[in-house]
Amino acid sequence: MATGVMTPDERAFRGDLRKAPFMLGELEGRWKLESLEWPNALIDVTARDGLPYRLRFDLTNYPAAPPTARLWSRVENAALAPGLFPRSITGSGRVKDVFRTDWMNGTALYLPCDRTALAGHESWLQQMPSKRWQPSVGITHYLELVHELLNCPDYAPPAGA
Repeated sequence: MATGVMTPDERAFRGDLRKAPFMLGELEGRWKLESLEWPNALIDVTARDGLPYRLRFDLTNYPAAPPTARLWSRVENAALAPGLFPRSITGSGRVKDVFRTDWMNGTALYLPCDRTALAGHESWLQQMPSKRWQPSVGITHYLELVHELLNCPDYAPPAGA
């Protein structure tokens, strides 16, 4: 692709980055865009203990299609090792349910707003309408759901942290 020429999906994503909700989240330290190499974006989301968790988003066909994201190593620039995933305090809670290492090898978050997770779980759209992908809200909705999980009472850092 020639320099300066953007696809409509990239243009839409970049537009969402300039909207107040995304910018406010960055100003408040809830998340931070680290890099964007279309169609992938690396965004750090801050947990309640201050640990940043990097998400690697695939934004193909954004915002018409939901993005998909996986935890990504800030050090190795590769998929995050399962032992470094956030955990649930109880061992079986909301955080563990979303940041699953036993489903698709951790290649996506188990959320209704995630393209990969939604496939085969269409019933989630009726069961959890507030968590479904909302193209009009865009990436901020996905980030808010992740931030909420990483800051809820059920969150525990990785065992080795």
